[in-house]
Amino acid sequence: MISISQIISFLLPACYLIVIVLNAYIFFGRNKKLENTIPYVILSLICFHVFHIVFRGIAINALPVATKMDALSLLALAVISLILIIEMSSENRSSILFAVILSFIIQIFSSLFYSWKLVPHPLLVNPLYAIHVVLTILGYSAISISALYALLYIMLNHNIKHHRLGVVYEKLPPLRNLERLSIRSVQIGIITLGLGIILGHLQAKEVLGTYWPIDPKVIYNNIIWFGYFLGLVIAQIYKWRGRWMAYLAMAGFVILIFTNIMIIFIENTFHQFQ
Repeated sequence: MISISQIISFLLPACYLIVIVLNAYIFFGRNKKLENTIPYVILSLICFHVFHIVFRGIAINALPVATKMDALSLLALAVISLILIIEMSSENRSSILFAVILSFIIQIFSSLFYSWKLVPHPLLVNPLYAIHVVLTILGYSAISISALYALLYIMLNHNIKHHRLGVVYEKLPPLRNLERLSIRSVQIGIITLGLGIILGHLQAKEVLGTYWPIDPKVIYNNIIWFGYFLGLVIAQIYKWRGRWMAYLAMAGFVILIFTNIMIIFIENTFHQFQ
């Protein structure tokens, strides 16, 4: 079964690439009929990604949430799933293409470096731990999508000011919509990441005997959540909008990525199971 799972893990990025090509064709084309097929194509890709995750879990005889590469695969799935849900409420769904590209990059990196031999650990078969991981990854996915919208906002705003609008920018949603979608994504991220952190603290109490273990990832997640929550509250109080809100979202995301890279190389954490 592991051999079949390995084949599927490499077919998945290929499917992402096919969807990117199809979406790019629709994005730069004028066929309105084809545009209506985008949600169904994305939904099919999501289903195949879910199948890959479930089949891998069966193959390695554990919940596929233990390794960094499994977490990246879940992140890719969460990004594309959340963008579909968010964009379904918008008439302009052109931003989906950029999210699929982001998920493709994440997934191809994940597929290349999967670990297929895991050391047994009780948490790896605990459904509550899996829920904690999924909620946390959903939170970070929503934050990533917020940064994507913020980046598109900054780029579109810059080109509008300099009267440089090409096909790409003509297809993007209006600035007001990009701002609204970015804020909505942050709100979703704060809620899901917060729930994941709470469940993580409950798991820590069960496994380690304390709600607040001195662990780099625990400290990091709490700081990131508090930073985004505080930033959103301050932005609402002082009514930061437009470019300032976009810059705030991008700055938070850059800090998140930088600190996350540092955390990856820290081995002294109970989140390591291999």
